[in-house]
Amino acid sequence: MAGLRTSQALARLEAALIRLEAAAALKTDAGGIVSALKDDCARLERDRATLAEKLDAAESRAERLRQANQEVAGRLVKVMERVRRMSAPISPGEEDQH
Repeated sequence: MAGLRTSQALARLEAALIRLEAAAALKTDAGGIVSALKDDCARLERDRATLAEKLDAAESRAERLRQANQEVAGRLVKVMERVRRMSAPISPGEEDQH
């Protein structure tokens, strides 16, 4: 009877050691996963900061282009008005004014 209890105790001890080894392996794997996730998170944060800088620069450039476009459009309208006035036929009596 004592031999049976001893072998049962040894079996339970062996099963407990197997579970302990498995838990230790999982913890080691989890530690590696956590470390990899931290690295990924840091990389993503750097990428986000870089993209935010590029977006700010692109928005600034777009605003400068929009302003330049408005200025050019205004100048173009003025030139078109001058050309239109210069190419309009002169009616009698206006010759002295030009």
